[in-house]
Amino acid sequence: MTQPGRSIGVTEWLRDLFAGVGELPLALLTQLGDVWFLFLLAGGCYVAFSTSTSPARRRRGAFVLALPIVYIVLVSAMKGAFELPRPPRAGVAPTIPWLPTFFVPVFENTATATGYGFPSGHAIGTTLVWGGVGLVLDRRPRGYRTALVAGVVGLVAFSRLALGVHYFVDVVAGTAIGLGVLFGLYWLSARGTEPGRVFVVAVAVGVVAVLTQQSFDSVIALGGAAGAALGWYGLVDNEVSFSVTRTTVALSLTVFLVTVVGFGVLYVVQPPLPLMFGVSVLAAALVVGVPDVGHRLARRVEAS
Repeated sequence: MTQPGRSIGVTEWLRDLFAGVGELPLALLTQLGDVWFLFLLAGGCYVAFSTSTSPARRRRGAFVLALPIVYIVLVSAMKGAFELPRPPRAGVAPTIPWLPTFFVPVFENTATATGYGFPSGHAIGTTLVWGGVGLVLDRRPRGYRTALVAGVVGLVAFSRLALGVHYFVDVVAGTAIGLGVLFGLYWLSARGTEPGRVFVVAVAVGVVAVLTQQSFDSVIALGGAAGAALGWYGLVDNEVSFSVTRTTVALSLTVFLVTVVGFGVLYVVQPPLPLMFGVSVLAAALVVGVPDVGHRLARRVEAS
């Protein structure tokens, strides 16, 4: 698959069309498929479903939470296997003279991309996570959910092309892979009610990712997948429903914030890889099990 064949001229045409006028809106639009937003979306769904009195909804929320984890390890494995480059100017941000200096680094980070280009991680992740949310939100009409997911996936894919960070074939392949993996996992997990199976799949793919591309991020992704599986089976699976109190919510939020902030600080510092792997396992386990951890802590506080 040559670069001209992957592009068919679409990337160049769109990038030239939006040059000088559309880069900032495109950079904002592409965040709908960025990893931070996908984890926020999946985590929000998980938290919302965790407050339900129905164990099945809690499990379906966990199914959605597992999807961005699968996305991370899957993209790492596939890009390491194909090793196909991005468009030549993918790592160069356009200059916007009126943009305040404070926002320039943020814009450059969102409007550019480095590393291998095939398949598009944004296309895979957007299709997986937004599609997963559409599957579990079954209280909305199917047509509405389908249109919403298709619209978001289309906009994110368009933004990746117009920013010049992917070839046309990259986003088409990413969308197709995302759809195939999503429905495969939905079937494997009995319509999202057995999310533990998805966590196990994430661990297996994470091992492949490390074997194909041993890097800091791939090792952390494997640790996160392993921690999520341990968190589900060790902290959640035997107690998928519980009473929600103010103490439970407060303690759960505290555990979550300490975990996320602590992990973020260590990720920036980048300690030795074995240590970071262990931190990833612990952080993912706590995030998956945080409602249950908060509930158990609350029972002890209220009993004392």
